[in-house]
Amino acid sequence: MSETTTGGDGRRATDPLRLLLPAVLLIEDDPNLGSMTSEMLAPDYRVDWVESAAAARKQLRSGRYDVLVVDRRLPDGDGLDLIRTLRGSGIAVPALVLTALSGVDDIVEGLDSGANDYLTKPFHFVELEARMRALLRGFHAQAAGVEIGDWLLKPGANLIEDPDGHAVSLTDSETKLLATLAASPDHVFSRDELLSQVFSDGADAGTVDVYVSYVRGKTDRAIIDTVRGRGYRIGSPQE
Repeated sequence: MSETTTGGDGRRATDPLRLLLPAVLLIEDDPNLGSMTSEMLAPDYRVDWVESAAAARKQLRSGRYDVLVVDRRLPDGDGLDLIRTLRGSGIAVPALVLTALSGVDDIVEGLDSGANDYLTKPFHFVELEARMRALLRGFHAQAAGVEIGDWLLKPGANLIEDPDGHAVSLTDSETKLLATLAASPDHVFSRDELLSQVFSDGADAGTVDVYVSYVRGKTDRAIIDTVRGRGYRIGSPQE
């Protein structure tokens, strides 16, 4: 991931110590506000600043971020559409909306679209920093991992890491299925148990089999064991 800004003391993004700082993707089309916000955040964060949703998608494909700061009125659409797309793909990186749209309906729409926080312009920079710190604290707490063999499930982030540390995105149902199985590793879950604990009303027994197949396809076939005639239990996949 490349960084387009430097710290307030002039240190380059290539400073090895800066690699330890949280990575922020700032999506803001106002050149003055974008430049000022980047510079103000730079001492404590590694900041990439882009001015459109398309540029943001390109950055997200090439790098991983700890938090997003997203304007709504972008030249190529509403920033909320970007957040909706990320959430639909199972990407749970914290997102803070920073916008001039300050009506109650605007705020409700932003939060219901998957934003973790919503701050209106004009704003105090110290408040932006405080909200970002709170987001990062909450996200890191949720992302605590559950070991499944050599894999690491992060339920709060809808991710599972393979033995080499590469992250695989999971849907809510896939995450809940694995988390439920892993919470009772010695228990064999029947399909009815998994239907009631994982899936919404209206799903049938075949749904369980489909999602077991999805999870195995994304990870390792041994991650879920089939116990013939009884159901499923968590496996222990090894590299």
